[in-house]
Amino acid sequence: MSYHRNFNNTLAIWAAFGGRGELILPIPTLKWQRKYYHDFGYTQYGSEGQINVYDNGNAQIAVYYAKTPYMSYFNKSTGKWAVVSVPWWSYGQPEILWAGDGVFLAKIVGMANIIASFDGVTWYNAGYCQGAQNSMTTGAYDSSRGSGVVSWWYYKSPVYYSFDSLTERTAWTLVGSDGSSVPIFSYMTTHKGKFVGVVGGDRSIAVASTSSPGSWSTTIPEDLNTYYMYVRSVHDKLFVMKYRYVSGIFHVNLCVMNDSATELTETNLSHIGDLANNNNPNPENIIWMEDWGKYALFNESMLYVSSDGLTWEGVEQPGFTTTNSDTFGGAIYVPGDGFYVKASGYVYYAPY
Repeated sequence: MSYHRNFNNTLAIWAAFGGRGELILPIPTLKWQRKYYHDFGYTQYGSEGQINVYDNGNAQIAVYYAKTPYMSYFNKSTGKWAVVSVPWWSYGQPEILWAGDGVFLAKIVGMANIIASFDGVTWYNAGYCQGAQNSMTTGAYDSSRGSGVVSWWYYKSPVYYSFDSLTERTAWTLVGSDGSSVPIFSYMTTHKGKFVGVVGGDRSIAVASTSSPGSWSTTIPEDLNTYYMYVRSVHDKLFVMKYRYVSGIFHVNLCVMNDSATELTETNLSHIGDLANNNNPNPENIIWMEDWGKYALFNESMLYVSSDGLTWEGVEQPGFTTTNSDTFGGAIYVPGDGFYVKASGYVYYAPY
């Protein structure tokens, strides 16, 4: 058999020797650089500089936190970021409440409207929440049932839901106006026919069927000195960050919950120290890499990978650092382009 240079790769060598055992691809050491609002096509508004990145599974957007009527999306045809006009953001800064299942749900800061998009280009007024006290904190959507929820900070308007089209402006239904039957939520996600949320105060976890989002039940009750943050469903795994405050020190663990969100299993990723520390394993920074068949997680100077979400191994990433108390706040992968990880005032980018 003649030699060809394409044979000299991990997959080809593994296959040539019969494909026996598990294929362990090397974790790449990436070349990281910082990107700013102008790299995504924006013109600066006042002193604002914050960029956030999101992926709904079909489209990727880079959101400039400014009262300016534009949105940047990744144009797959050109392989570049492009800015489109979105007049909604002239009324207030955009904040993304949910990105997943082919849907973006957003709010206009200070207003009760819900703005939705499927492709990051066209944005619809998807409804409003009558009588809400202030802007939403989080949301989730199940495309298979056309069911969406958003949560607010006020205990007498904790959750609104809708089964209506996201392209039409209709009133979302309030549940929990008695102030006790439905909790407020700090974080929400959608997982296998359920909405799962970290209850406000970060002490417990509750769920509701996406077919009946007005009825919530507590699955993980409050426990002494135990708190939860950043619940996320990624490629059929339900992740949450758990921490305990013991003798003035935070003990942080990445956990995987079962599908009913009644049990947690600690992974091998943990950190002891401040809560505002970029070494903490934040589920916001987990993505599924289809080409690798593995999960990837980013934190301070590191890229970790895992096949099952429980056991992780990592490789140091030179130049992938933050300043004191700054933390990464979201990661995406654009196929054929590279990785984007949100930091304060800029986004880290690595071609891949």
